[in-house]
Amino acid sequence: MRAVTFVKIALLAGAVALTSISAASAKTAPPPGSCAYGKSYIATGTFCSYSCDATSQWCLQQGCFNSVSTPALPCYGTFCTAKCGG
Repeated sequence: MRAVTFVKIALLAGAVALTSISAASAKTAPPPGSCAYGKSYIATGTFCSYSCDATSQWCLQQGCFNSVSTPALPCYGTFCTAKCGG
């Protein structure tokens, strides 16, 4: 009786593990032409801000063009775009 219960628990744990692995691999697939930044991706043809300093409000900008991150000019305050990876 105990062996059957153990087998059922093991099968259930295996099914949950396979589901979480397949869900994790689906989330990490990058969009075509995107650029990797940290643990996320930046869509091609977009700009984002990084190295933002909260006290001075200066950030650096980068653009993503066909899977290549290209540094751009610095920005200040409200002229900055959304933060990269966030």
